[in-house]
Amino acid sequence: MPGDVWPLKRSPKGFTVVELLITLLVVGIVFLAFTTTFAGIANISKKGTDVASASQTAFAKLQEYENLNFNNLPSTTPTGSLQQVEDFSSSLPSVLESPRSGLVFINTSSSTLKQVVVKVTFGSGATQRYIEYTTFIQKQGLGR
Repeated sequence: MPGDVWPLKRSPKGFTVVELLITLLVVGIVFLAFTTTFAGIANISKKGTDVASASQTAFAKLQEYENLNFNNLPSTTPTGSLQQVEDFSSSLPSVLESPRSGLVFINTSSSTLKQVVVKVTFGSGATQRYIEYTTFIQKQGLGR
């Protein structure tokens, strides 16, 4: 039609403004999805690293007690109840989320058997995590 301002035929010279806007919108959505996914993966990686670090520290502390002579382990009373014997919070890795605590408990089950519990806690609220190892140490050796 002779009076139309915009011809219906497509110009072979380039993209229209609408095509460019749609392309920018699609690229923006893809970028947003990528950054959200990347942030989630980074968060999961941090949690995994923290759990591994806390677990390694707790297990090392448990091995310290396993390597002690039975008679050198603190005796606890009353028999059958866990008593805190050490707080090693200051030696926990600083990368762990605050507040963080590391505690050792011993239960003198009998004159020949003691239970050792090592517990590491870090974070607060919904992000609080804890690692706990327990072993039994007998007068003649070790049992798990």
